[in-house]
Amino acid sequence: MQTFLMVVIGVFGFLVVVLAVYSAGNWLLWRLKKPKPPSEESVRRYKERLLNPRWEELEKYFSQPIPEPIKILYARTELVSRRDIQLINENGRSYEIAEFLPAEIETLDWIWSDLKKAKNFPFARDAMGDCYYIPLNDEESGRCPVMCYHHDGSDFELVSSSLEEFIDRNAG
Repeated sequence: MQTFLMVVIGVFGFLVVVLAVYSAGNWLLWRLKKPKPPSEESVRRYKERLLNPRWEELEKYFSQPIPEPIKILYARTELVSRRDIQLINENGRSYEIAEFLPAEIETLDWIWSDLKKAKNFPFARDAMGDCYYIPLNDEESGRCPVMCYHHDGSDFELVSSSLEEFIDRNAG
């Protein structure tokens, strides 16, 4: 009986040591592994995609014309090329935009599945991966209300009643 107890404690102790070494090793690897910056080529391609919207393919996908305020936004190349900007809505609340998204079908593949269920045009995201979008499925789509999808809670928030007002208020 005493030998059996010693074997069980030994095996249990061995498993605890293996688990501790495995956990510590993964933690250390995660802490020491530095993310690779994007290559110059990938940055160049992304910027090229961003500055060359594919309106025809998007209009075909959504089965409707893309509203003019969205096209005006993407025509402002100096603005959509910027990263990490703060915008303030009509209520004075601040929103962070980490980057604008290219206007193309590939961007629609990136957005969260909850947004794919309806006609939503994603145009930017924040550093946490939340998506700013414009719903294209109602009578208000001409004004282009700006919405934010918070992926961690799967909730939606009205950011601004108008894309033009939201952008012009901040970008001049």
